[in-house]
Amino acid sequence: MSGNEDIAKAWAFHDATKYSVREEAEGPAFAMGTPPELENAIWEEDRSLEPYPYKIYSSLAPIPLPREFPRSDVPALDALARVGTETQADPGQPDLATLARIALFSCGGLDRRTTLRGGRIIDYRAAGGTGARYHLEAYFVCGDLPDLPAGLYHYAAHDHSLRRLRSGDFRGVLVDATGGEPALASAPVVLALTSTFWRNAWRYKARAYRHAYWDAGTTLSHVRGLAASCGLPATLVLGYVDREVNDLLGVDGVREATVALCAIGRDGRRRHAGHPEMPPLDLPTRAISGREVEFPLIPRTHAASCLDSAAEVERWRTAALRRTPAEPRGRLVPLEPLPPGQLAGAPVEDVIARRRSTRHFDVEAELPFVAFSTLLDRSTRGIAADCLAPGAPALHDCYLIVHGVEGLAPGVYVHHPGRGDHGAGAVELLRQGDFRQEARRLAVGQWYTADAHVNAYYLTDLHDVLGAYGNRGYRLSQLESALHAGIVHLGTHALGALEHGGEVVRLGAVGSTSCDDDVVEFFSPHAAGKSYMFVTVFGRRRPSRR
Repeated sequence: MSGNEDIAKAWAFHDATKYSVREEAEGPAFAMGTPPELENAIWEEDRSLEPYPYKIYSSLAPIPLPREFPRSDVPALDALARVGTETQADPGQPDLATLARIALFSCGGLDRRTTLRGGRIIDYRAAGGTGARYHLEAYFVCGDLPDLPAGLYHYAAHDHSLRRLRSGDFRGVLVDATGGEPALASAPVVLALTSTFWRNAWRYKARAYRHAYWDAGTTLSHVRGLAASCGLPATLVLGYVDREVNDLLGVDGVREATVALCAIGRDGRRRHAGHPEMPPLDLPTRAISGREVEFPLIPRTHAASCLDSAAEVERWRTAALRRTPAEPRGRLVPLEPLPPGQLAGAPVEDVIARRRSTRHFDVEAELPFVAFSTLLDRSTRGIAADCLAPGAPALHDCYLIVHGVEGLAPGVYVHHPGRGDHGAGAVELLRQGDFRQEARRLAVGQWYTADAHVNAYYLTDLHDVLGAYGNRGYRLSQLESALHAGIVHLGTHALGALEHGGEVVRLGAVGSTSCDDDVVEFFSPHAAGKSYMFVTVFGRRRPSRR
């Protein structure tokens, strides 16, 4: 049995990092169930060790990137809904501006900051991150582009520039490491995302390992939409020999590790193995903290989900799960989304620029049913990925607590993509009633979950997923659900100027968290045996009060 097949490791991590309710004098609070013998359970945030949120190569000169780009003519909703295999007849070759656009609007900063009590300043990024603990880094591996020589480049978010770490075409390393994954073998550019776990674990301890894939999924929802707006295919690649990819990037795989690859573009030529000499990288970087506290569950779980050879990667990739969702038993309500192309909205980069986390919802107004329908429809068209069967159902089910949707009875629902009229999807009523306080209880008192018009919970049958993919299926489950939720979040802003009933409806969303077992119990018996992955809430924003 390979290490990846010993799925007891994934279950141990999942059970150890569940949130539950702890009653305290000031009210309920989250508690994490990590056994002390497995975790540094006594850790409390030490402000003197708060990590610096950027990786900076101190000895490398920056390659400046543009910040202004031609506007895309693809509406954001259409770009976000694309699977990732679509392409224009002649999409052209990605260039430096393409990389700059993708980097800026996925991992870059957008000149927004907040000063918190105590003087801490948060510089917000284009894609949301758990607790604004930004821990992801972006690297580009490319061949010769029209205005950028082949090489390995790190994207420096602090000054929106590239640093060249290696000169030459190293895509062959990735071809080898992925067992010849076709989308990657023909891609002119490959994006690699890594996580520096301590930057998130400083606040969230071992649960930061979940967040690595939540935040990667959120970021990749941006990347995919941006690639689609440029007419470029984009395929998520999660099957690779971890050691080989980490060696290429010059990261140790323990403190900082690769969490996802994304093949961008297609040049029609299949890349074969072979690459220049690849000596170890020994480039100085700015220290992010005076010292780092280790949370052993993170490296232990990550190591247990690593793939060790190209042959193992090929076997893993061909184990794609095609699950059969449960047949509806309750009343189905067909969705009525906007037809494709009807909303001539802003391009995705404009939508990203105005994206916010919305916590103030208008409880006195309903969310239009067409907006509710469109968000569910556009976020479930599918994802091009090396490990997902084309056209197969998602690995998760989306359960909904509906508080205030036009024409829809308040209650508990489950979404059925592909059902309803013309395959536009439908929602099945599981039980009717006002569940605002239950939504707040599941989120341990986070008030905005009771005000939001919809709470969307992503639940996965981990027994099936781990059975098919091994421990690495845990990475996939977390990332896939967060990616779908990221499309919903961006979609609310893409619909933010929707005219309905003679008024402009402005929408918003925010990711949240919940107590794992309480969520499953709440949606049972339908959700019995499943595991909580992610939650996002959305609805009509409350009008600003001046």
